[in-house]
Amino acid sequence: MSASANSGATPAKTRLTAAQLKRILQSQRRYVEGWWGGRPAALAHHDLSGLDLSNENLSGADLTGANLQGCKLDGARLERTNLFVADLRLASLEGADLSKADLRGARLWGARLERARLNDADLREGALAVPGAAKSADASYETQPADLQSIQAKGADFSGARLAGAALSMAQLTDATLIRADLTAADLRRTNLTGANLNSADLRDAKLNDAVMRGAVLTDANLNGAELRGVDITGAIIDPGALADAIGRHELQGAALRRIAAEKLAKLLQLHAQWIDSDGREGERALLSDTDLSGHDLRNVNLALAELTHVALRRANLSGALLAACDLSLADLRGANLTGADLRGATLTHAHLGGALLAGADLGPLEGVGAERVEIATNLEGAKLDGADLRRATLRRAKFDEADLAGARLDGADLTAADLGRARNNRTKS
Repeated sequence: MSASANSGATPAKTRLTAAQLKRILQSQRRYVEGWWGGRPAALAHHDLSGLDLSNENLSGADLTGANLQGCKLDGARLERTNLFVADLRLASLEGADLSKADLRGARLWGARLERARLNDADLREGALAVPGAAKSADASYETQPADLQSIQAKGADFSGARLAGAALSMAQLTDATLIRADLTAADLRRTNLTGANLNSADLRDAKLNDAVMRGAVLTDANLNGAELRGVDITGAIIDPGALADAIGRHELQGAALRRIAAEKLAKLLQLHAQWIDSDGREGERALLSDTDLSGHDLRNVNLALAELTHVALRRANLSGALLAACDLSLADLRGANLTGADLRGATLTHAHLGGALLAGADLGPLEGVGAERVEIATNLEGAKLDGADLRRATLRRAKFDEADLAGARLDGADLTAADLGRARNNRTKS
């Protein structure tokens, strides 16, 4: 259905009685279940504001121009639903499925979309008839972009979504999946994209000024003409040369990685070992944040309690290494060998571990810490573990909130009491 076909002079919103709405929803349920007499809900231009429609199956319903302000739609099924220019401001859609929904010109300002599915949804601009326009074939229309400003969409899936020209400023898109999303000319200023997966996304001419993209994945993304002034890209994975035609690339935030000579690194490791063995009375703690240690042979090294935030360890050999309680947040460990490594109580938030070897590694809790003998769980929140080898690894009590485990090998792993409830793409292969 075309935009103009959906667009007429905006009619007054109709408010249904509870009995009328119940009959419509019953018919909708029969429709989605394939029963005789069922029909999709025809709720175009209806006033449904404030209603609780949680977990309702409204797939294929017509909600064109409907007022859904403040609605509770948590867990609702809205696949292929027509929500053209619908008003969803401040609606709650946590865990809702809006796959392939028509949301052109929809208003979602301030809506809650945590872990919602919007893959292949259409969120481009929509055309509306101008009120009072002449009733003729030449009636004038105005377009409005889809308004997603200030949405709360942590962990939401926008894969393949059409968001060209959409208003997304100040949105919370932490750990969101935006693979192959069309974001050309979209307004993403001051948006939080920490840990977001923007692989193969089209960001041409997008406005990203002052956005936060810490630990984001931007492999194969098109950033030509994108405005990047003040963007924080600490720990982001970006292809070489991808920023060549971006605007404001010299104003990016995020420390550049520094190289360390082999002799200096050996000395730092020696001092750290002394610091560990003497309980801090001798030597010096290793502070290696923002360094590039890619490809180094660090087998059996003792870096427990080391500061390793935003460190590059691509293809490094860390087999048997002692990394307990160290901070590896935003680290790039793609392809690293961590076989048999001790990572108890380590912080790996938004770390990149794609293809890493972690077979037999210990990522269980660090127990009996300090005078109060507290337990510190290994934190893998937002970590990218796609294709990682975790066979026979110890993952007891590990935190995996919004971690990406697509294709990870977990056979034989100890997952006792591990927090996997909000892990994403938890598909394993033996």
